[in-house]
Amino acid sequence: MLKLFFGGSFDPIHLGHIVSAQQLLAATHATDITLLPNALSPLKEKQFSAARHRKQLLELALSDYPQLNIDWREVERGGHSYTCDTLKQLAGEYPHQALGFVMGLDSFNHLDKWRDWQTLCDYAHLIVIARPGYHLQVSEQLSQWLEARQCTDLSELSAHNNGKVYFCQLQEMDMSSSEIRQLLQNQPNLDLLKNQLSEKVLDYILQHKLYGA
Repeated sequence: MLKLFFGGSFDPIHLGHIVSAQQLLAATHATDITLLPNALSPLKEKQFSAARHRKQLLELALSDYPQLNIDWREVERGGHSYTCDTLKQLAGEYPHQALGFVMGLDSFNHLDKWRDWQTLCDYAHLIVIARPGYHLQVSEQLSQWLEARQCTDLSELSAHNNGKVYFCQLQEMDMSSSEIRQLLQNQPNLDLLKNQLSEKVLDYILQHKLYGA
């Protein structure tokens, strides 16, 4: 069976993350999905809230979803988070398990800027989800790498522990953490935010005045 890991900053976690995770479970028939919040992406300058707040927000957001887990190893490790290191570690912990690392198409388009990106499929499958407004636009080098690994048959993900790239079409959820942070800074529209954040998460953000709220 397939075990999924969903990397990202989740700064903050929003309902789009939750719905995408649930849809991924249904679409891939995975046993569960684990969110992997990073300490600091090498392609981003900073996180926008302290790790302790992100941790609390994630725990609040996932408290009602037993199939959604959290793995804090990258935050606890500190510094820049390199997916190649994390996947190598996870593959060692689950040597007989098919693993899938979930990423957005926007991130996949720049995969060849990641550290040791060619090795990622040595440890896990890549599950790429489409997001509104993004299309596959990759370099020639990445295109050739993808051609040798892309699969369209879902059963291949369970038949092999790693090595495949699978593009997964999900229901469009047009929301992003960056847009939510902007909304919070500009005299928050609570009705709009309630459609994008769980009640527990929104209450915590307002209580602790995160993201300029």
